[in-house]
Amino acid sequence: MGPKLRRKGNLYVTISAAFAFLLIAGSAAAAMAEPATVNAETVTGGIPLHMWTTAAESGASGFTPFVATAQDATVTVHDYAQYVFDHWEDGSTDRTRSVAQGASSSTTTAATIMTAYYRVEPPSIRELLPKTGMYVALYSYPGGDSWAQWQRVIDAKNAHPSVPFVVAINPSSGPGSHNPDGNYEAGIKAMRQAGVIVLGYTYDGYGARPAQDIRADAEKYARWYGLDGLFIDEFTNRPGFEGRYRDITAYAKSIGMKMTMGNPGTDVPASYVGTVDVLNITEGRGYMPVSWLNGWHQDYDKRNFSYIRYDVGWLDTSFVNESSRWVGLMYIHTGNDSNGRWFSLPPYLESAVAALDRQQ
Repeated sequence: MGPKLRRKGNLYVTISAAFAFLLIAGSAAAAMAEPATVNAETVTGGIPLHMWTTAAESGASGFTPFVATAQDATVTVHDYAQYVFDHWEDGSTDRTRSVAQGASSSTTTAATIMTAYYRVEPPSIRELLPKTGMYVALYSYPGGDSWAQWQRVIDAKNAHPSVPFVVAINPSSGPGSHNPDGNYEAGIKAMRQAGVIVLGYTYDGYGARPAQDIRADAEKYARWYGLDGLFIDEFTNRPGFEGRYRDITAYAKSIGMKMTMGNPGTDVPASYVGTVDVLNITEGRGYMPVSWLNGWHQDYDKRNFSYIRYDVGWLDTSFVNESSRWVGLMYIHTGNDSNGRWFSLPPYLESAVAALDRQQ
């Protein structure tokens, strides 16, 4: 039942107008009180990001997706690591933006959605590998009894924080076709919190696999797990594929990855240097001659190269010391192809890391 009016005429009109004004004002206030949500994505690939966002008026802050309060008139998005603010969805380039600019109408009751787009400026390989580090192929599942393998890597990194660690994971000869796995999410998070660089396994079929399939693997790894890069197995060393790998590396970094590592498992022409960040130039049984590492390679930064050796029954720390002069990453393992060297760790992992820690 509406308000009772004792008089007609001018008073009725005045009360009616006032009442109408209150209704309109109330509706407008309700509309403006709708929350504004700030999202963040990479410019390339639209990979969702969690970027720190602040609101000056309320003092609220948090990671995207960030919901501003009703009193917030502006929001500011911030950079982190290799992610640098580029523009908003409306094309504006000031990182501080009026919340009202995101609304399609001043009277709409729909929540305001604003998206900040970030370009990626990845760190250099010199920053990622300030000294020779340890590469680990960790294809075991991060759950049950296998979690102990992951924990050993985390413990070794924590014990020797100055030694770079690069770990390749392999859920299903790539990221798999299903939704992200919660155990992988937790394991990767624990690795990265310890300072481990985590790469996702993919393969190239020695140049025969469609490049778009490798880019699709990179995008899944980025979307699902926020991985740091790609480990490209079955990497060809035939001349003529250099541009292919440069393009894959450029795409991986454009969606937020930091690093690519190619594994031809043998030496490559010098024209391949720079197509990926690290080239694994030898993979085989036993210790190889150090001279395999210091031929034409001496003309380039050692961080461009790595080696993997398996079926090595004992750790020769003098070999570790000498070979560290010529490579940015190494991996030495007791296992072989028949006993699953990809699903276990060498018993002397910690000793090898300690030897690298003693290097400058």
